[in-house]
Amino acid sequence: MWKSQAFLIFCACFIFKSINAQISINKIEPSNWWIGMKYNNIQLMLYGENLDIDSAFCESSEIRISKIDNKENKSYAFIDLEINENAPAGNYNIKLVRKGEEKNIVFPLYNRDLSSFKHKGFSSSDIIYLITPDRFANGDLSNDNHPQLFDKLNPDNPYGRHGGDIQGIINNINYLEELGITAVWLNPLLENNVRVSYHGYAATDLYLIDPRFGSDELFKELVGKCHKSGIKVIMDHVNNHIGINHYWIKNPPMPDWFNGKSDNHFLTSHDKISMTDIHSSELVINKNTDGWFTNEMPDMNQKNEYVAKYLIQNTIWWIEFSGIDGIREDTYPYPDQKYLSVWASEIFNEYPKFNIVGEVWIDEAAYLAPYQKGNLYKRDYDTNLPSVTDFPLRSALWDLVEKKEISSLYNALSEDHLYSNPGDLMIFADNHDLERLMYILDGDVARFKMIMTFLLTTRGIPQIYYGTEIGLKGGKGHGALRENFPGGFPDDDRNAFTYSGRTSSENELLNFFKELLKVRKKYDALSLGHLVHYPPDNEVYFYFRIYNDEKILVILNNSEKKQKIKLPDEMFLKNIKGLVNLLTNEKIADENIEIDSLESSIYLVQE
Repeated sequence: MWKSQAFLIFCACFIFKSINAQISINKIEPSNWWIGMKYNNIQLMLYGENLDIDSAFCESSEIRISKIDNKENKSYAFIDLEINENAPAGNYNIKLVRKGEEKNIVFPLYNRDLSSFKHKGFSSSDIIYLITPDRFANGDLSNDNHPQLFDKLNPDNPYGRHGGDIQGIINNINYLEELGITAVWLNPLLENNVRVSYHGYAATDLYLIDPRFGSDELFKELVGKCHKSGIKVIMDHVNNHIGINHYWIKNPPMPDWFNGKSDNHFLTSHDKISMTDIHSSELVINKNTDGWFTNEMPDMNQKNEYVAKYLIQNTIWWIEFSGIDGIREDTYPYPDQKYLSVWASEIFNEYPKFNIVGEVWIDEAAYLAPYQKGNLYKRDYDTNLPSVTDFPLRSALWDLVEKKEISSLYNALSEDHLYSNPGDLMIFADNHDLERLMYILDGDVARFKMIMTFLLTTRGIPQIYYGTEIGLKGGKGHGALRENFPGGFPDDDRNAFTYSGRTSSENELLNFFKELLKVRKKYDALSLGHLVHYPPDNEVYFYFRIYNDEKILVILNNSEKKQKIKLPDEMFLKNIKGLVNLLTNEKIADENIEIDSLESSIYLVQE
């Protein structure tokens, strides 16, 4: 009898507790918004307990609650806000009601920072410098470790954290400014509470800079200081996946928040070509877009409208908060492509001068070109993506190195008819995923200079990997090629950020690189000009960049002997009076062009 009574008392207590369970809120994303934004229909994502909310309203008429959605998981609630376009800045009280209980939350609307040097985008007039923050410079030794985060400081491990941070980049802005670059692209800085976290591509909090790099505010400070130095900032962004230790993994907001589950998923096929193959089946395409990138990188399901809204808002929040000028979108072929089209459209609607480059690791132009907006490839939507990474041209550069044949460059550029705008392609010789140029060249300085000359005088948006300017060699594999910049870390025996800390060969390469950048900046033809090139002959390749009345001739001699060059009988050369070597200032007659073996030259055509 007493057991039955005890059971009834237990049930009554449980029911009473359930009825009177209080709303508990641990986090709200986004934590704020701004006045005067075109994107002003915001969806708040509330984290906590007992969030099966019955109703909600704002005490001010400036914000209207248009929808509440609790779905099946009471740990989350989604509240849609419509913000009046004329709403003033301030804190707005929103009242949540559940079973008669009321809970107030505060949602701030901030004034926008409308500084002129923000959200400017990037173009072929820029020179982009790619930095892997953990390997560039350690400016704050106090944040090298964090008690709640995996991966402690381990500088001896090529795949460990080495301590580079945002403050280290801030401390070396002068080096970047003196170098002559106009934009920096930073590998991801968001919190990565996972093993092997230094690279940043497995975010575990999409609204938080990893404390081992700094803070949200410090990132904003970095962007502001770069802008004061005339340097734009490009943020590395990931729509496709997050890190396995994100809070959502153990408690997903909805059953289809991810493609698959941690214990039931497949890995992506990496079949990027299938995305533009008109004969591909949906099954093949889905194996590319719905698979996990790795077992440690869960795949986001952008077909879920709440996931899509979250990711779009998160991107716009970071752009507005930090003031960045562009985005490099990681693993572009892997998310849902229609979603990416909407994502880009929303960004450009808010920031018309902004720019986005999609990482599409495909070496064939025919398969790469359809990812760029305005392409003739038939689909029922446009990608809205201005720029893609030019892996076909990078592959041609590697052919030049390995086969010693310069025709690969000519052949690659001859396929530019496939692109809607080849001038908007991001061109590069190496990056954070590829062995360094000097490593592949095995110290061949002459061809190193030739490739640098080509990259900074051909069409496209040039990107240089940190340390390439001084010939860092690195090694095989990600850990080795993402080596530390000498002088950026406490125990370094020299400081390559300074002239005296560099070797004579490093200073030679750096001076050459600086001169190339000066020439590129001085002559608009090298960034904006029409490209006219000619089939290589005896391993000599030359081309013109023409912009208005400005004509630049570039000659690359990939042979082992000096060669004499005869200019073609072109109409645009009818009034030529001579040439000026822009690297040596030497003046020559057009009939006396000679170029040494393995030499590259840049000439201004005088008329």
